[in-house]
Amino acid sequence: MHATAVVAAICQAAVLVAQELRWTLPPHGAAIYVRDLQAQPPEANVPALPPWDGEPAAPVVFAGELDAKGQRVTEPPVDLRDVWPRLAFDLARTRPGKVRIEVPATGRLRPLIVDATYGPVADDGTQTIELSVAEAPGARAEASELAGARGTLHGTRTLDRAGGRVLAAVATGELAIDHPARTDPPEAARKQRFAVADRLTFDRLLAPVDAPFRKLVDDGIRKALAAIRRDLERTLGDPPPKVDDRHFDAQPGELALALLALVKGGADPNDALVKRGYDDLRKRVIDGTYSLACAILAVEALYTPPSEAQELHAGRLKAPLPREVPAADKDLIAGWTRTLLGNVDASVKTPYLRRWHYGPSNTFDNSNSQYAMLGLYAAELCGVDVPAAVWTAAANHWLQAKVQVGDPGAPALMSRTEYEQPKPGHTRTAGGKVPCVGWSYNSPAEPTGSMTCAGVTGLTLCAAALRAKKKTPAKLLHDLDDALRGGFLWLERNFSVRRNPGPAAGWYHYYLYGLERTCELNQVALLGDVDWYFEGAVQLLLQQRPDGSWGNLPEDCFGLLFLKKAVLPAITGR
Repeated sequence: MHATAVVAAICQAAVLVAQELRWTLPPHGAAIYVRDLQAQPPEANVPALPPWDGEPAAPVVFAGELDAKGQRVTEPPVDLRDVWPRLAFDLARTRPGKVRIEVPATGRLRPLIVDATYGPVADDGTQTIELSVAEAPGARAEASELAGARGTLHGTRTLDRAGGRVLAAVATGELAIDHPARTDPPEAARKQRFAVADRLTFDRLLAPVDAPFRKLVDDGIRKALAAIRRDLERTLGDPPPKVDDRHFDAQPGELALALLALVKGGADPNDALVKRGYDDLRKRVIDGTYSLACAILAVEALYTPPSEAQELHAGRLKAPLPREVPAADKDLIAGWTRTLLGNVDASVKTPYLRRWHYGPSNTFDNSNSQYAMLGLYAAELCGVDVPAAVWTAAANHWLQAKVQVGDPGAPALMSRTEYEQPKPGHTRTAGGKVPCVGWSYNSPAEPTGSMTCAGVTGLTLCAAALRAKKKTPAKLLHDLDDALRGGFLWLERNFSVRRNPGPAAGWYHYYLYGLERTCELNQVALLGDVDWYFEGAVQLLLQQRPDGSWGNLPEDCFGLLFLKKAVLPAITGR
């Protein structure tokens, strides 16, 4: 019996070793964690320069970001704060072994190397993970203006084999931060040590179809509306500042963006504060491309039929309806449109190629060009004619500005699931294989997520406007469709809601609103097999501050517009 028991135990152990642990998540769902990250200098009287800035990615594991085996998150870390969750949530590491993670340079730290050593999993599911942090080779020479970091941390996690998840994980230790010679504040010590404690605790599973998710979204929208109202109440009625109005964070563009977010977010247009805001906006002198586009969008939002989005998604409407706009507002939009049409790059022949900058210029950027498209399309809905030649020249720009990514001889099949399907569960592949393409800010550089969204948005609106005018050569429409699908292929391959994909892109909330706009314009419910809205909404909701904000007014507006799915489809009829 003794020998039999030994053999049985060996066999059972072999079976456990052979069983690969995988995440057990709802379809398109997520595991949500509570995170407590502390980094404190040991000397309370020394000014601290934290080794990171901004909000970290939310502590969550999405079904859509796991590898083919469902064991680990495939996306690389954004900064040093991403490393412990990546290591703790890696269910492929259930045997002793080592792994190295490369951390790119971020806002304050040079590139880093993190070496992790996993111990065996104990009978109770616990496992140790030892971390060593050091500068990447050559990091000091490449980024001497950034801080360096080194240190060690001791981690422990507890695995739930039956549930397919991590129950808890904690890492503690010390990081030594070597700041460059020039620091802010200047009295801060160049070398500092931070005691680090990073705790992750499993909270719940969440799925897109769950009522709790819907409640989270509704609560997030309500809090964001309140935050934007508070900001508007503080600034409305002040004398209009004499500032450059070209950016989102300048009046009147910021005012227009706030009004757009409030109305799209569900605020009553007859609310006293909202009416005051529109009265103020109508009196402003507006010159900048962003401000003009947001102003047109804000006024158009007043006259959008409330059920139009549902009718478009259901396929009962084949295109957005013309707006019934009072003469005074139509004249206002017409004037803004004339100014907007002048904010172009004069270095190219506009009859053939049209692209925009902050104002009249001899250069361009794809961000301003995208917002010009949004403003012009909204103006068309309000009865202000934009000539077909403008849309054709803009379409030529987006086609010219695209950057092909990967092997030009190996086009791929783009897969997306749309709201209106020929039959349940069908996924459209929309015409076969296409090359993968993206867009950058203003040159043929490596594409970014936000600018690829801008490119797809521009293509979509050009195609919608030209099809409505019925004066476009079939070849141009075919080229637009191919480039549009190639852009979606790039977004599918580089998808992220933790960061703006691309080389140090930044502009995170701007990107998320761009992603929402791109997908909603084209009625895309899933990118590949990823629920882009659910994952983006969870990230936003877990990062939202108690007062409903995300950092500043433009970011609050972008976050609210994403959560509300505020953009109406433009590509509709089948």
